[in-house]
Amino acid sequence: MAGGLTILFTNIWLERYGGSEVVVRDLALGSLRRGHRPIVYTPAIGLFAQELTAKGIAVVDDLRLVAERPDVIHAHHVIPCAEAIMRFPEVPVVNVCHAFEHWVEAPAHFPQVGAYVAVDEACRDRFVHTQGIDPARVVVLMNAVDLSRISARSRPLPDRPRRALAFGKASSVLQIGAACEALAIEYEALDQRVGREVPDPERHLVGFDLVFASARAAIEALCCGCAVIVCDARGSAGLVTSENFATLRAKNFGLRSLTRPLTAQGLIEEIRLYDREDARRVCERARSDADLERLLDAFDELYEKVMSAARAAPVSREAHEAAVARFLHAYLPRHPNDPRWPWLAERKALGERIAALESELQAAIRKAVEREALGERVAAIEHQLHVANEKVKAAEESVAILKRSRLLRLGRWLRRIRGLPLPY
Repeated sequence: MAGGLTILFTNIWLERYGGSEVVVRDLALGSLRRGHRPIVYTPAIGLFAQELTAKGIAVVDDLRLVAERPDVIHAHHVIPCAEAIMRFPEVPVVNVCHAFEHWVEAPAHFPQVGAYVAVDEACRDRFVHTQGIDPARVVVLMNAVDLSRISARSRPLPDRPRRALAFGKASSVLQIGAACEALAIEYEALDQRVGREVPDPERHLVGFDLVFASARAAIEALCCGCAVIVCDARGSAGLVTSENFATLRAKNFGLRSLTRPLTAQGLIEEIRLYDREDARRVCERARSDADLERLLDAFDELYEKVMSAARAAPVSREAHEAAVARFLHAYLPRHPNDPRWPWLAERKALGERIAALESELQAAIRKAVEREALGERVAAIEHQLHVANEKVKAAEESVAILKRSRLLRLGRWLRRIRGLPLPY
């Protein structure tokens, strides 16, 4: 695209490593490399945002601070998307959905939205089948990975997996650890759910042979050259292979692909299907298909399309005001006891408590396994001690019999010498 655009990205938070946060980071940095001028708006600025500001990208939590009208709004999440539209009502919008269920991923019903972007089939159907959006306005653009962030692997994949990682949503799945232990595979977990969060997971991923993950985390692991078993607490899709890659990719390795029950035995069976040569082929395909540069190309084309449409048919004041009224009715509390908003803080606290309890449960399970193993070892030692005591007892009895036999012979000999009668 000739010339640079001022692009306003929105995201509901930029506090820590997560799915949409990483997407916004990669898109903003990618657009900057292409000569665009990205701005990021988020109501919740945190440490994660520093990676953007360190590169010279403006990150704001107040849209009043943005004094220049952007050329296009690239919006994630309904609340900040609507805020950006109300702040800049003449700017065309691309509204992206990353999840089928989460309320924050609901579409913004404004006439300024020139295209609704879904990352997979499920998100596309959310737009069309639950929100009444014209299919002609929906585009499917699947998730991508910034390959420039991935370092080379220090060694090729081995014949059998030796190191495994549970990454993202899969990190809290206890069956993964059990399956790896059964096959003597070194196992780790990486995600905020298990208290281990890093800003550059790709640097860690390249050190593992096998990764358990779903959605964008699975794509990232594939691009890092790992064999990947798609799973999380919702279910399993099995090992990614050359044969099933296209099907799983269309489903974003996510919700609609997780159709199998999640069991340790099922994971063991999938691990045994590991094939390093096929994993290498899958990696090459993933890196080609999920290259961020291809996604940036697609968004550049989409920006031009929605801007041209907005110039040809500007949004009327009446249509904009009607959309604002609809948004306010849907998302703002309207009376003192309206439960619409107070539960959010409670939900966050409960989520953090659940994550802490899951971590405690994992620790308790590990301790229980260790105690069980120790108990089995103690029982084995006690058995060995019992066997040894029985052998000692038998030996003592044999010695006693031997001693008695020798004394009898000595006594008979002495009686003969002394001429005494022998006992019968």
